[in-house]
Amino acid sequence: MKTFLTGISLLLICTCLGGCSFKDIDKRFFVVAMGIDWTGKEDKPYLVTLRLAIPASKVGEGLAESQIEHQEAKSIAEAVRNLKAHVDKELDFGHCRMFLFGATLTKESLEEPLNWLSRRRDIQLISYTAVAEPNARKLLESNPTTERLAGNSFFLTFGKEGTVSPYTVTAFLFDTFRRFKETGLDPYFPIISFDGDSYVVEHLALLNKKTQRTVLNPHETQLYNLSANEFSKAGITITYQAEPLSFYVARVKKHISISKETTPVVTLELDLTGMIEQGILNLDTHQVKTQLEQHVNHTVEALLYKIRDANVDPYGFGLHYLAQHFGKEKDWAYWQTVYPQVKFKVETHVKIVGTGLVH
Repeated sequence: MKTFLTGISLLLICTCLGGCSFKDIDKRFFVVAMGIDWTGKEDKPYLVTLRLAIPASKVGEGLAESQIEHQEAKSIAEAVRNLKAHVDKELDFGHCRMFLFGATLTKESLEEPLNWLSRRRDIQLISYTAVAEPNARKLLESNPTTERLAGNSFFLTFGKEGTVSPYTVTAFLFDTFRRFKETGLDPYFPIISFDGDSYVVEHLALLNKKTQRTVLNPHETQLYNLSANEFSKAGITITYQAEPLSFYVARVKKHISISKETTPVVTLELDLTGMIEQGILNLDTHQVKTQLEQHVNHTVEALLYKIRDANVDPYGFGLHYLAQHFGKEKDWAYWQTVYPQVKFKVETHVKIVGTGLVH
């Protein structure tokens, strides 16, 4: 009798429970990319653009179907809520792997967009972040001719599943959050543009904790990727005996050390291993090795001074400095005052494992 009454009680309790809010796939719109622009308007400063994937029966180049929706609002959250009135399905951010910030927004402030992104529980921290030129809306409205699935070009570019370019620096959302909060480490964003057929990613924007400070050109972007991220598959070109010589970098190792002098000296050691990809037939490998080392030392040092003069620190030298000390507020305050006078020294060691095959 007791068991019977318990069962009846459980059944009565179940009748009071509401159904779940789960919606089938055919009742959802999957957001594959999101863009945020700065309008400058006092009442509606943010322009939010969503690229929504449309399922198709055929998959092929140029057949990727998507729907673009955009909305201006006082805040990003309000814009997303308003966009729900423009579609007939529930917006799902679970598959959104690309977040674009307009070039104007990065020069204004990224505090509000990052605040919204960090609070959304359905956004993946492994998503990619980038700066869109001229703005996020125009970039999302551009469709690459070779795109097979909506938003797939972004994933192939930054996920290294397709092209692997030394000019492309990947910025993950979780690392972006960290760099905006971490003392002694500043954020960066790759810059994406559209050339009429495909996306182009070969510039890098460097920011402090609030806004954009400087932009690296393609050559500087490759050097940063090489020296900061230990990115191999890069190429270094010099002039040897009045002829162009290209060195293919197959492996990179770096080491950072900071002296404890009144004005610290930052030493960046680079070990590069690779082969001669293009050059004259009869060459002196020792002479080429020395010339390559001098070239890398000079160009990387020039890059480090440019970054220092912009008062940003994407390498995390400040973090290294704090790790060598007690990490107290006075140590950080001292580093901030001395960073504009910091000296840099690059020591490159090149190992040539081959000169290529000549037929």
